[in-house]
Amino acid sequence: MSERYSTCRETNALVRRLVRQAWTYRRGSKHGKLSPPGCGLFVTIPGTPGDFRSVRNLERDIRRLAAQTGAALAW
Repeated sequence: MSERYSTCRETNALVRRLVRQAWTYRRGSKHGKLSPPGCGLFVTIPGTPGDFRSVRNLERDIRRLAAQTGAALAW
C-alpha cells in the first residue's frame, strides 16, 4: 500500500503522481510539504481539504511553483 498524503482522494492521486516524477514530499505536524526536484521551495499539502476548491487551488499552486523553478510537469 502506498503512502497516504491527505484524506482527500484527488489530492492523494495528485501528490502520488508528482512523487513518481521525483518531487519530494515531507510530512509536517499538520501539513505536508511538496518540493520540486533540486529546489528548496515548497507547496503546502493540506491533511484534510477545507472546501471543494482545495484540489483546484493545490493544482494552481503546483503549476506556479513549477513555472517559477523550471520543473517539468507531466499531468
